[in-house]
Amino acid sequence: MNFDQLKEQWNNEDSNVHIPETIEQLKESKHPIEKVQKSMKKEFPAQVIAIILIGFFPLQFKFPSSQYLIYYISYVMMVVISTYYLYGFYKFYKQTELYTGNTKNSLWKIYHELKLNMERYQSFGFLLLPHFLLTLGLVIYNTLEEKGKTLSEITNTSQTALIVTVLLGTIFVVASIILWTKYIYGRPAKQLENILNEIEE
Repeated sequence: MNFDQLKEQWNNEDSNVHIPETIEQLKESKHPIEKVQKSMKKEFPAQVIAIILIGFFPLQFKFPSSQYLIYYISYVMMVVISTYYLYGFYKFYKQTELYTGNTKNSLWKIYHELKLNMERYQSFGFLLLPHFLLTLGLVIYNTLEEKGKTLSEITNTSQTALIVTVLLGTIFVVASIILWTKYIYGRPAKQLENILNEIEE
């Protein structure tokens, strides 16, 4: 007996019981998961390369050797945090490879894992902000020093402008991380949610 015959027989026995086209819907769910896998395949090596390149910022921005210790303490902390998040990222990717899409429970599980990893991805981006603010601070400090000035010597207007610029820059970065996460992973997550809602109905 095939699935359609079983569905018809079950619906005839009890009119209150509704069996959705779960097999087809679960097969459809493979497509958004494949999108997630494709995005993750591109992002993982890009993130690793970016973290390595960040280690060369002191040379690129010509920081004096006296600032290396400050920079690299912050960098090592960033690498430790990044390793934790990238490991979770990799584990989730391996999980999506094992997904078969043959049961509603496995679809629910992968959907919740995807939502959790979207939150983790955003948190990862936010936790990198302090390192970049430190780098920006060192760049500003060294630029002023080259001109023979110190932070205490710049005008109140310039100090206010600097604070506002940093604040707006931080808000922009936070908003960019949220929007990027939604752009890359939000659509597949919404597709999975729609399929699950259809199955529930």
